[in-house]
Amino acid sequence: MTREAVRAGFEEFVGDIVDTAYEEFDVVAVLRGESGASGRLLNKLLKNSRRLDQRVVRPELRDYRRRVLEQFEPVLDYAADADGDFEDYRDRVRDTDVYLANLRPSIRGDRRRTIEQAQLDRQRRLAEAARPLVESPESDFWAAAVDSLDRDHARDLVQTHFTFTDPLREDPDAYVFETEVDPGDVLGGPLAGRLPSVTVEYTDEVMRVLERAETTVVERALSELDRRFDRD
Repeated sequence: MTREAVRAGFEEFVGDIVDTAYEEFDVVAVLRGESGASGRLLNKLLKNSRRLDQRVVRPELRDYRRRVLEQFEPVLDYAADADGDFEDYRDRVRDTDVYLANLRPSIRGDRRRTIEQAQLDRQRRLAEAARPLVESPESDFWAAAVDSLDRDHARDLVQTHFTFTDPLREDPDAYVFETEVDPGDVLGGPLAGRLPSVTVEYTDEVMRVLERAETTVVERALSELDRRFDRD
């Protein structure tokens, strides 16, 4: 199986999670819990939550999807390098990791090093688990899974290695997701352009929707996996 085919399978998995998360995302809940802007501005944004969804929420989740796929690239390069040493890929894996990029500034010293090492280990295990798929002669993701793995190993790949919200569950207070909202862009009109931008944190909501979405998509993927193995 080619490197590109494995990437396509992972891309479909990640895309399903982000699409499902978007359907669950509650922008109103985020704004009601926000304390970094005036009540007047928040009220205006709440009244325009649909436009906020279009201008902020959708782009943020699209960017998250892009970054997760980018972090998979060096992992996949290592998976395709059967004789390679992970240390040769370590810096690239660390520098593209979406969660390490979103660590709170207050996470320092030993705790930061521990979290970083845990995430690097997680990415290394993903690459090693995906290696049989890369080496399979099959060109379809599921066909390669049936060809190169037994059912238990294929289920483990999906349940353990393809999931990517584990860091949020393990260290929920270590990460921060926030974005700059320009009232002029969301509200429109000449007066809105004079309002100051506000930084809105949506950490709790993104954790909630991503974890729920991942559970849903994993269940669907396992059903498809079982169907493929049963057929063969």
